[in-house]
Amino acid sequence: MNNQYIDFKKKRELGDILSDVFAFLRTNFKPLFSVLFKTSGIVFIVMLFTIGYYTYSSSNLLDPFNIAGNSQIFNSGAIIIAALVMLISVLIFYGLMFGTVLHYIKVYIDNNGVINQKTITDGVKNDLGSIIGLAILSSIMTGIGLALCVVPGIYLYVPLSLVFPILIFRKSGVFDAIGESFELVKNEWWITFATLLVIGILSYIISMVFSIPAIMYTFFKTFTAATEGSFSDPSSMFDWVFILLNTISSVIQYIIIYLFTSISSAFIYFNLNERKHHTGTLEQIDSLGKSE
Repeated sequence: MNNQYIDFKKKRELGDILSDVFAFLRTNFKPLFSVLFKTSGIVFIVMLFTIGYYTYSSSNLLDPFNIAGNSQIFNSGAIIIAALVMLISVLIFYGLMFGTVLHYIKVYIDNNGVINQKTITDGVKNDLGSIIGLAILSSIMTGIGLALCVVPGIYLYVPLSLVFPILIFRKSGVFDAIGESFELVKNEWWITFATLLVIGILSYIISMVFSIPAIMYTFFKTFTAATEGSFSDPSSMFDWVFILLNTISSVIQYIIIYLFTSISSAFIYFNLNERKHHTGTLEQIDSLGKSE
C-alpha cells in the first residue's frame, strides 16, 4: 500500500473533506495530470482555440461601426457558431475531466493507491457517453429549476452533483444514478450543500488568481485609451494580447474548478455512503476477519 494512501471510504466532517481534497491533489498531482493529458489533451487544445475564437468573435459586438452597419459578424452567425462550438468542446472536456478523475480515484481505491493508467483510460472510454449524457440531463434539470424560482435549482444541484460518482463507483445507469443521488442526499442536504458551497468558493478564488493578468491588461488599456482620448471604439480593447490572456485564464479556471469539484464530489459521495450504509467499516471488519 502507498504510504501516503488516503482512505476515501470513511466518515468526514467538512474540514476533513477540504483538507483531504488538497492532500490528495498534493500526493497525486503528477500521475493524475499524466492520465488527464492522455485522455483530455486533444480536447483541451481544441477548447483552447474555441474559447479564443469566441472571445475574438464576441469582441466585435462592442464595435459601434459593426453594430450600426449590421456587419457581417451578424449575417454570418459567427458568434452563434463560435458559442456553439465552444459549448460542445467545454462539455466534452467536462466529461473527460470528471470521468478521468473519478476513474483515477476508483483505481486508486481498488489498488490501495497503485495506479494503472490503462484501466483508467479504458474506463473513461466506456463511460464517456454516459457522463456527457448525464451532464446534459442534470444541467437541463438544474436550469429548469433555476428558471422556475432559483431555489428549486439550488435544491436540485446538490443531489445532482453526486450523479457522476454514483455512475462510476456503483456502475449505475444514467437514470438510476439520478434517482440514487436523491436517496443518498436525503436527510443530509444541508451539510452537502455547505460542503459544495465552500469547495465552490475556494476553487473560484484560486482560479481567479489566473485572471489577474487579463484584468491588469484591460485596466492598463482602459487607462491609456482614456488619457489619449481614443476610447471611441471599445472593441479596440480586445486585441490579440487580451484574447490570449483571457483564453489562457478561462481554460485554467475551467481546469481548477472541474478538478476541485470532481475530487470533492468523490469525498462527499463516500462520506454520505458511509453514513448511510457503513460500507467502508464493513469492508474493514471483513478484511480483519480474513487476515485472522
